[in-house]
Amino acid sequence: MIAIAWQFDVKEGQENLFEEFLGANGEWTKASQHARSYLGSSFLRDQNRPRRYLVIEYWSELLVSEPYRRFESNGMAALERRRDAMAERVEPLGVFTALNVPERTGPAWSQRSKAAASSGKRPRS
Repeated sequence: MIAIAWQFDVKEGQENLFEEFLGANGEWTKASQHARSYLGSSFLRDQNRPRRYLVIEYWSELLVSEPYRRFESNGMAALERRRDAMAERVEPLGVFTALNVPERTGPAWSQRSKAAASSGKRPRS
């Protein structure tokens, strides 16, 4: 499993729009859910610096997500421009190998399907 981590410092007054855009039901997450290897994401806001966010996307493998991103490049590029317009700073933190990952349920995870979330079953990757 691969985890891609990003840090965002959001422009003042853009926090709600940013949270809607990258949240579990947001456009960014919905676009990623079309990729077979997308497993979900964690979306975190810093309690001490409320305009700073971390996003960690979990993918079953990087090789599947890269072709998907290229295939959807026009749509993803437009989403990236919208995301970046809300941020003062966008910092890719890296691509990590996920070692110990909690069960993919609960409010921190964006689910691939509501049926899988309600049944407690893991979505297929």
